[in-house]
Amino acid sequence: MVRNLSAGKSLLSYLRAHPILCLLLLSPGIPEYLSGSSAVNAIILNPTQFVFQVVANLGLYGSGVILIREAFVRWKKGWASVLILGAAYGILEEGLALSTLYNPLAGTVGRLGYYGHYLGVSWIWVVGILPVHMIFSISIPILLLGMALPETNGKSLVTSRKGITNVFAILSVDVTLLFLLILRGEHFWMGWPVFIFSFAAVFVLAIVAKHVPDDMIHPRSELSRVGPIKMGIIGALFYTSVLLAEGVGTGAHIPALLDLFLVIAVEGLFLFLVLSLIGRKDNARQLIALSTGLVVPIIFIGFVSQITLPLVIVVDLAFAVFIWKLSLKHSDTTQSPSSPQNNNEDISNYC
Repeated sequence: MVRNLSAGKSLLSYLRAHPILCLLLLSPGIPEYLSGSSAVNAIILNPTQFVFQVVANLGLYGSGVILIREAFVRWKKGWASVLILGAAYGILEEGLALSTLYNPLAGTVGRLGYYGHYLGVSWIWVVGILPVHMIFSISIPILLLGMALPETNGKSLVTSRKGITNVFAILSVDVTLLFLLILRGEHFWMGWPVFIFSFAAVFVLAIVAKHVPDDMIHPRSELSRVGPIKMGIIGALFYTSVLLAEGVGTGAHIPALLDLFLVIAVEGLFLFLVLSLIGRKDNARQLIALSTGLVVPIIFIGFVSQITLPLVIVVDLAFAVFIWKLSLKHSDTTQSPSSPQNNNEDISNYC
């Protein structure tokens, strides 16, 4: 027991000294391994596939979240910039690298490949999957890192220009190789208009993120209006509601355009509720609960998808312990995590 506690403390100390590693555990950890998109049981069932996924995910998600956090810190921006850059990242991954935004036969898309497919783009899938990357792949990992290691707030994790260039290079190589793999393996080519439009969209979103007002997205009240439990429930309802809104259209055969607006309305309502209830200060427990609630549905999906060999439970437990430790860290404090720009600013920069 003493050895286990000592090993745990050593691991925590190592992560504190290497915050990039902590960030890389959170993304792709949350969007890929908790959700089952990259099956944990592949380590036994298909070790080659497991290794490939680890390398590809680190190059894709890891590079993306590091670069977006660096932009967040260096541009001294708020969460609107993070979300916009998260959308740009989603286009890079789901559009240019994997083609799921455009290929109606993509395995992960299902009926949404044809339902709402117009001008070479599966629009309902787009408005459903991009917020997933904005929230789960980018925002939650950055938020949880700041709460777990507040000493990193406002500080670059990659301090040299060469380091930034190398991260860009890794992301570019990963996207290119995955693009070529899909092109060769699935024989799908999106066409030059969509290809060029995708790059243009990523570029425009990056420009918008750099110039958007810092306080474009900010809580409406000084203090939280609900407790952690209610905030966790709101978080848990987000992804399930988006899936339900997408399913209503395909199941009831309503016009795709109406379903498109329904999905966007659900996501807009969620953002409105969070900003109305979370508060700017003294809301660390609410932020932890919100993050946990958001992740719970994808944990359930990941567990069910691997029920025959549920090795994913190891990852689930690791995340649960992390959240528990994080909750203990903030349970006896009234001061919220410091802003990435200034330790004296309020929590509005984090939500």
